[in-house]
Parts: sequence; C-alpha cells; structure tokens
Amino acid sequence: MKTTLRPGSALRRARLVAPLALVALSACAQVESVRHAALNLAPGRIAPLTAPLTAPLETVARPKAPLAAGFKARDLLTGQVIAFDATRRGDAVTVRQSDGCVWTRRGDWFAPSAAWQGCGDGAWATGRAEVRQTAALWPLAEGARGGFTRKAASSTGKTYTRDTACRVTGAEAVIRENGAKTPAWVVACDDGKRTRTTWWAPGEGPIAFIVAHQKNGVEEAWVRL
Repeated sequence: MKTTLRPGSALRRARLVAPLALVALSACAQVESVRHAALNLAPGRIAPLTAPLTAPLETVARPKAPLAAGFKARDLLTGQVIAFDATRRGDAVTVRQSDGCVWTRRGDWFAPSAAWQGCGDGAWATGRAEVRQTAALWPLAEGARGGFTRKAASSTGKTYTRDTACRVTGAEAVIRENGAKTPAWVVACDDGKRTRTTWWAPGEGPIAFIVAHQKNGVEEAWVRL
C-alpha cells in the first residue's frame, strides 16, 4: 500500500495524472464522468463532489479493523468501477484490488501498509514494512492528529524510512453517485512525498480517497458506490 487505498498507496500501478486524464476525455465523456462519478472538475482539481454539513458530525472511535468489508468504487481518473475485496484476520485486513494489487494493513486504515504484492511494475511493486504508531489519531474529531513511522523494504532490496503525519482537516458531506449526501470526516496523511486524503463516514468507513504526489499530481482517486 505500499501504503497503500495504496486504499491506498503510492506503490500501486502506474496511473495517468489528473491533467492528462482530463485532457484525454472528450466533452461528452467529461459530462458522463460528472454525472456518474460525482467528480469535481474545477480547474486543477480532481476530487469528489461535496457539500457543507447541515449538522455537527459525531466523533468516531477507531474500529476493530481497517475495513469491515470489501466494497466497490468509481475511479475518478478513468470512470471505471473498481473493487476492493477484503479479508479480515483479527485487527488486520488484506485487500485485493481490481488491478491485482494486494496489500495488508494492521489496526488502522490510516496507517501505511505492512505488506504489498503486485502493486505496479516498478522496484517497489512488492515489499514489506515495519509500521509503528507515533501518535494516536482516533477518535476522529475536528483537529485530531496522529502519526506513523514506516521502515519499508522492497523485494528488489530497496529500503527507506519515512514518517507520516495525519490530521483531521474538517468535515463535509460527500455526494454519492446516487445523489445521497454522506457526512464524513476529512483526514489528510502526508509522508513528505504523497498526501493521502480520506473521507471517513461514521458507520461506513472510507467513502472517498485521493492520493496526490507532490510533483506528479493526483495518482489515485475514487468514490465508494
């Protein structure tokens, strides 16, 4: 993953960055994308459509595992439906994505992945990591902060140590493909190279997700169906 959803993770497949993806779409395709993917096409921005909350959002306690179950989502870069098939073992979850990338995360959705396989074709396509929490993010509430340190090693022998800082930046409603508005906390996790932003809905978990590379722009973006 990785960290992952790469659902996170930067080590996933090679993707078209947002500007290229938008240029490639015809006018018709862009309209279709907006209609079906709840996509915000504001200049220079790839993100789910959102709306202000009509009431305060409840705080959220940390769940027993990073994901309760698998799900499907709309890829905001391609318009395709993608699947995240999840298998739980205690407080860990292993997820197989539609593109064949498999990653495992323990204890916390926002933590970097502890293992990943087949996530792209580069030197970091497969690997493992030692992940340590340095600050607790939960319960999710306005201004909450958390952090992790990851020591990662790829199957090709490459290594790195990186710190990830997470914080709750606010709360808003995500407009789903069926038009429903789902209240969610917005959590941004920055490891100095990529920022992974999750919209986390009480009782449902991650309902939207974006990975943005500091230099290359948006690499991954989806809204849960």
